[in-house]
Amino acid sequence: MQLSQRFKMLALAVAVTSLAACGGGRDDPLPTDSTSDPVAKYVGSWISTCVEDSGASAQARADLRKTSPTTMTGDIIAYAYIGRSCSGPSVRDKKVLSDLNVTFTGTTTTQGRTADKFEGTSAQGEGKVLLFSDNTTMLVGDPDSPDDAQGFPTEFLKYSLSRLN
Repeated sequence: MQLSQRFKMLALAVAVTSLAACGGGRDDPLPTDSTSDPVAKYVGSWISTCVEDSGASAQARADLRKTSPTTMTGDIIAYAYIGRSCSGPSVRDKKVLSDLNVTFTGTTTTQGRTADKFEGTSAQGEGKVLLFSDNTTMLVGDPDSPDDAQGFPTEFLKYSLSRLN
C-alpha cells in the first residue's frame, strides 16, 4: 500500500469490527517544536476523530519527531475499541505507518489554505503527502482526490486530527 493510502488510514481511523484482545494505555504526547522550521507545526502527537462502525470504534494517533528543519520521522498507531465513542479497552495496531520518514518539498494552495508538500517512505511503502496545520488541527490530503501536476492531492480529507499537547 502506498504511503498516501496509509496516511488516509490515519485520518479516517478505519473502524475494526472484530476485536478480540484488550490493549494497554497510551504513551504520553511528544513535545512540540516552537521554531519556524517547515516541519515544526507538525511535530508532536495528534489524534484523529473517532470513527464508529458496527458497534465498534477506532481512532489513529500520529507521533511525529523533527530530525532536521525539513525532515520528520514518526509512527501512526491505530486504536480499535470494542464499544462506541473510542473509550474503554483498546487494541493497538502499530502497522498503519511505521518508521515514517518524510521531507518537506514545498507549499501549494489547496482549498484556500497554504498546504505543505512532503515526500517520503515508511516500512509500508513510499509516496507523497499533503498536510496543513494551524498548530492545533492537522488536515491530510485525500489520496483519492485528483492529483496536481506533481502528484500531490488537490483536496483534503473531511476528517481532521487534533494536537494532544
